[in-house]
Amino acid sequence: MRKIFKFIGAMLCLAWAAGACAAQGSLGLKHLKGGVYVVEDDYYAKENSAVYIGAEHVTVVGATWTPDTARELARQIRAVTDKPIAEVINPNYHTDRAGGNAYWKSIGARVVATRQTADEMSRGWDDIVAFTRQGFPDYPALPVSMPDQLFPGDFELQGGKVKAFHLGAAHTRDGIFVYFPEEKVLYGNCILKQELGNLHYADLNEYPKTLDRLALSGLDIDTIIAGHLDALHGPELIDHYRQLLKRQASDAAAPAR
Repeated sequence: MRKIFKFIGAMLCLAWAAGACAAQGSLGLKHLKGGVYVVEDDYYAKENSAVYIGAEHVTVVGATWTPDTARELARQIRAVTDKPIAEVINPNYHTDRAGGNAYWKSIGARVVATRQTADEMSRGWDDIVAFTRQGFPDYPALPVSMPDQLFPGDFELQGGKVKAFHLGAAHTRDGIFVYFPEEKVLYGNCILKQELGNLHYADLNEYPKTLDRLALSGLDIDTIIAGHLDALHGPELIDHYRQLLKRQASDAAAPAR
């Protein structure tokens, strides 16, 4: 029953998103604070990524949906800085976070991820592309484009100004958070957003525990960039999503009427 519930919920989410996004889509890059920029992309389901402009180079967090959306993001980055785009983080293996990998590689950026994300991508890419195309038939049948550099676990870039870490399974088994300590900004990936969203690949047993660990991590957070829907939130988004999961679990456990 739980599998059926998760599948129906995912399909409803995709159907809603397909109706909500523009036919051609758009992508915007906006300065948030310090070196952090927010990317809002509604080519398919509304997704949010991040960009960090450091002293010598640029780090992109989330490859965006496709090589075409990645190309558009690169164009907008070049409009605000002439520093090279050196690295792109895949915060999980799904199409909204890794679909643009091939373009970033073509301009000389290295694509980085945890070994866990690379493993998930290697065995699950064709499945997630097929799943995406169920909701968005115009999504291209992209071949996998694997990360160039793998980290065994948590990692830092930009001299510690970009910190990526894994706290457990949630929206996917491999999803990471990315924290910008100087700006006190957390990129929540697909793990944090204002609505439950797609739970088809989620570990619903571990998801609340992962958010508990985040809440207890002691990170100094002023702003959270949510992975989908409205981009900017305060740290209260963590508890908000915990409550959504709690209600979902309660509803799933309730006897059918």
